[in-house]
Amino acid sequence: MSDKKTESTLERLNILSSQNKCEVGSFVEELRKMVSNLDKGDIRKSSNFFKALGDENRLSMLHLLEKRDMCVCELVAALELSQPTTSHHLKILETAGIVERKKKGKWAFYGLRRLETSSYIKNIPL
Repeated sequence: MSDKKTESTLERLNILSSQNKCEVGSFVEELRKMVSNLDKGDIRKSSNFFKALGDENRLSMLHLLEKRDMCVCELVAALELSQPTTSHHLKILETAGIVERKKKGKWAFYGLRRLETSSYIKNIPL
């Protein structure tokens, strides 16, 4: 759907909304086309990203990892969590593409994966 057509549809819906009318019947097909044009892969990635940020322990880990890469044992000690729980949280963050794991011998170190993740984390209040 073209941007002008999308803007037109949204403008009509805004007008109806401001008039407290919920008459979307004539726009249903256009709205469905707008939804179908969304990239499902991008939506899933965004969903996983935000779900990963939906836990206090994981947010705390990100704030620590913003300072420097850390091994699992450091995060265990800092957050007073068990090693399996810490590893579980790290796996969720890794799957979401927020952190990456680096092996150094027997040790696994984690760090922020993207520069934009770091700048996003700086703006999250603790």
